[in-house]
Amino acid sequence: MEDIRAKRLRRCWTQNELARQLELAADPRTRATLPSRSSIIREVRFHEAGAHQPGPVYAELYRRVWAQNPEPETESPSGLPSDHMALAWTVGRLNLRVDRRTILQLAAAATAGAALDPAQRLMRALAGDHRPDDATIAHLEDRTRGFHRIEEHIPAKSLYPALISHLNEVSTLLEGGLPDDHRDRLAVVAGESAILAAWFAWELGDEQMTASHIRLANAAARHAKDHSVAACMAGYRSYMTGGDGARSTRLVQWGLDRIGAGDPATRAWLLARHAEESALLGEHRDALRSIREAGDVYAGADINARPWTCFLDPGRFASMTLTVYSRLRRHEDSVAAMDEIALHLEPTTEIKKLCVVKAEMALAHYRLGDVTEAVACARSALDATTAMGFPLGWERLDNVAAELKPSRSQIATEFRTEYAATRPSGKQPSPL
Repeated sequence: MEDIRAKRLRRCWTQNELARQLELAADPRTRATLPSRSSIIREVRFHEAGAHQPGPVYAELYRRVWAQNPEPETESPSGLPSDHMALAWTVGRLNLRVDRRTILQLAAAATAGAALDPAQRLMRALAGDHRPDDATIAHLEDRTRGFHRIEEHIPAKSLYPALISHLNEVSTLLEGGLPDDHRDRLAVVAGESAILAAWFAWELGDEQMTASHIRLANAAARHAKDHSVAACMAGYRSYMTGGDGARSTRLVQWGLDRIGAGDPATRAWLLARHAEESALLGEHRDALRSIREAGDVYAGADINARPWTCFLDPGRFASMTLTVYSRLRRHEDSVAAMDEIALHLEPTTEIKKLCVVKAEMALAHYRLGDVTEAVACARSALDATTAMGFPLGWERLDNVAAELKPSRSQIATEFRTEYAATRPSGKQPSPL
């Protein structure tokens, strides 16, 4: 049978979504004979790994699924930095949430020359033929926003070279003689880009470059007097402490102090991060105060105001509240948070988001006594994390595997065995 995994990935599906599609493709009589969703996912894994070939029932279901869900006509970007830079500009100019299928469609337009005119202006400015104008700087601002959006769909190892090329272009322009307003705008672009570059370098395990990009982000923040850039960098660093919760909390608190009451979306994120880390440290009162304040601030926040907060949609914010309540063992609040997440999860949810959201749901379900649902969520998180190579996903899944260890359930044991065989060795270094 043709490569099932390749067909699934071309449709931008997780294994859980393929299992759901197989259920939908079955007629009522066949559906009644199908096993549970988790068992179907296990069959999909076996089929993709070549452990055994699909039998007649599954072969027919696959045929129906592929026929009912044609592949996108476009292909993903070639991987060249220039193509990813063009894609980032196209997505950033929209400044709207896009799913992976749309990313593929936009990639075709971007690489076909949709960004040609602003790109030509930028190249002339880089060559010294003329000073960058408002349109050139706006092009770089849009591209920066786009990088922050497409990183939820494309692994860091693929985007990092393009982001570095983008940063180099910004740096080259900053080295020339510019009016103060243009220099300040470019400094903000440099800071916003360096934040993401530090994140990518950390994901890839490059401690030296992570530290270098952190310094650049903070220097740009000082030059532009942009406290949000500095606060955001502190928020990202709070994930890079190697499990040192006290240090993570201090970093987040520094960011909160820096930003004050400004930039509600960034403040809501940092408050939620403070709550997550406080809950992990057992500081119940601080955790509850922070997550409740985060909810109040988030209600009036514009997540599109800055490039980095575009990830904090209602589903992702609800997952942060779930992390807090689950760690505090507040079961009713955990159920309410999962209900909120369910309202926003869909087949087009960003893969990187699923790495964390599904892992946190797995922990919450297990703590509520539902091992079956916990393992189903853990498998979805594993599928997404394997696809993205996302360290934060592995970190959260490590917690899931550890918590499942005492369970005598067969499906929990099977998951832990599978996870041990899949999990890359080593931990992310701390650049701090």
